Amino acid sequence: METNYKDKILNVQHLVEKYDLPAFACTQKFYAKHNIKPCLAVILTSADPGSVSYTKGIKKFCAANEIECKDFLVNSADNLSETIKMLNEDDSVHGIMIMYPTGYGVKDTSFMNMVNPMKDVEGLHNTYLGYLVQYEKFRDPEQLLKLVIPPTAKGILSILKRYHIDFEDFYKQRGFYPENVKNNPFDLEGKRVTVINDSLAVGRSLALMLLNENAYVQVCHQYTPFEKTLESVSLSDIVISAVPSGKFKIPTKYVPANSIIIDISFGGNFDYPSVFEKCYKIAPRWDLAEKGNRINDMTLNRLISNLHYLVNCRLPEETLLKMNRS
Repeated sequence: METNYKDKILNVQHLVEKYDLPAFACTQKFYAKHNIKPCLAVILTSADPGSVSYTKGIKKFCAANEIECKDFLVNSADNLSETIKMLNEDDSVHGIMIMYPTGYGVKDTSFMNMVNPMKDVEGLHNTYLGYLVQYEKFRDPEQLLKLVIPPTAKGILSILKRYHIDFEDFYKQRGFYPENVKNNPFDLEGKRVTVINDSLAVGRSLALMLLNENAYVQVCHQYTPFEKTLESVSLSDIVISAVPSGKFKIPTKYVPANSIIIDISFGGNFDYPSVFEKCYKIAPRWDLAEKGNRINDMTLNRLISNLHYLVNCRLPEETLLKMNRS
């Protein structure tokens, strides 16, 4: 990748440092003062090297954020069900995360709905997804208890919305936008967005979030004719792809000039480096961004914020009020 393309890579690390680290520091200080010890349980459903590696990354990230992380390995649907039941009843555990797909011949949604919503750190229980459809953000009228949203989808939306805030702040201070663009490219209202993925954790959840921001959303998936996917991409302001295959590629000629691209696929769903030449900004394939500046880094931070929401749900109202004031 040429050096001049680095300016096109979305600065995830800056967004984390500006918005997340100060908030996490305040929360950790509050928890330490009140002897609250957050705990996350991660359930591996196979010995898949990718899942094992991801779990190690989560444990390391949790340790850096003063969170205990327990991991469990299961090998059958019954074993997984028993582990979920055990963790649901364990008061020391605040959040439960399961590595999908399970591949046990049982719909993964069955396991998603077994997790106690008060411990569902992934936001995949049907009650959370129902709230997402209804565009609810809090579980209480006082708006002290936030609802949980799938962390990968939430991370992508966080990048877009935080960039929007930064661009507006820049405009207020100087009277023009960064790089002299005419309008805020991160304003989602009325923008056409193509999402290439329909999983609950990413595509479907993200599409709902974008609709809630008044974007015009087209979801493409394995049953969408490829030519229709390319047609939608060619008309889009923002393209988000999460096809779990390095063989799926969007030819650069279909990428609109000055579009925003987010590539979540491990193998990459775009042609590099030519896609850098067409887009305005991009979150590229993981190995083309520096560690700490990848989509996964934002996902991990959203996972931690979800866990904090679940910890807070157990606290008395007066304690939450003190936390909000601190």
